[in-house]
Amino acid sequence: MTRENEEKKEYLKKLRESKNALKRIEEQLKEVESETVPKMSKINTVVRGSSMRKDLSDYIAKKEELVNKMTKAKYERVDIYNDVFHAIEEMNDERERTILTLRYIKGLKWEEIAVQLHVERAQVHRIHAKALKHFNIPKTEVQAKIDIATRK
Repeated sequence: MTRENEEKKEYLKKLRESKNALKRIEEQLKEVESETVPKMSKINTVVRGSSMRKDLSDYIAKKEELVNKMTKAKYERVDIYNDVFHAIEEMNDERERTILTLRYIKGLKWEEIAVQLHVERAQVHRIHAKALKHFNIPKTEVQAKIDIATRK
């Protein structure tokens, strides 16, 4: 596979990566909440201790930090989704659009795509290879890479 096609695949995979990053943050938030909720119930009975207040303020700060990270990750994911979706929709061939959508937006495996389209897995790979040739990374993404490369 050519270097250009590899770059296109990496660009398309950004959506899955952003989804995974968001899941990690959500899991961290759940972990913080599950560890702290039992402690919080004790606060109702003992409010006087200064260490308890510090624990509470640490918890609130940590939770707020994670909520802010999660909000930022959600916005980034929406931006990436829109960019990827519109770039795929710009393509002319319906089968190529469908395969890229199923693979990179819906996150289906090759076998699942083949079953859904009623074709052999090898045919899915052939269409995918053609789709990558015809896919264009949005100019804004290309320009961002050029800007980063020129800074180095």
